[in-house]
Amino acid sequence: MKNCIKGLSMLLMIAMFFGCSKDESSSSCTPIACLNGGVSTADCGCNCPQGYTGSNCGTQVTPTTIKITKIRVKKFPDTDNGSWWDVLPNSDADIYVTLVNTSFQTIYTSGYYTDATGLGTIYYDFTPTTPITITNVTSALSIKLYDRDYDILSLTYTGSLMDSLFFNPYSSTGGFPPTITRTNDSGKLECEISLQYVW
Repeated sequence: MKNCIKGLSMLLMIAMFFGCSKDESSSSCTPIACLNGGVSTADCGCNCPQGYTGSNCGTQVTPTTIKITKIRVKKFPDTDNGSWWDVLPNSDADIYVTLVNTSFQTIYTSGYYTDATGLGTIYYDFTPTTPITITNVTSALSIKLYDRDYDILSLTYTGSLMDSLFFNPYSSTGGFPPTITRTNDSGKLECEISLQYVW
């Protein structure tokens, strides 16, 4: 009988020992604050959203490509140094945009708006049929704004450059905003660019 009691006592002690060890191990990690929308895990780590990595999701992952889905012209020079853009009096510009890469290649040419006003009270959206895919995401791009004119001598439409601006589609510290707004150095051309990121 004594041996049975002694054996039971030993079993209880072993169970208590392992039970306590289990409780201690389950609370042995210290939760960390997850950044950029990361979600804490049971083992005190972080599940990071797409585009972020690291123990606390604090490091951006550079996208493999960025897609430009829209260029919105918000402001542009309303006159050509005080003169009307078009030959006819009181005739505003017929605007369109191009997107140019660092190799000076035009990678997008938009349709156009007639008699557009550049006062900043009306916005002009240029939406490509398919998104413009940028693979060199850290290189600058240029948006060029043109006035579309009809050349009577050649009987063709030509474009007169009105203004331009440069922008970088990606910043290693700026997160992944769905839109970025950029203004050129003169402050006369302002565009909002809509972006999608692919990793």
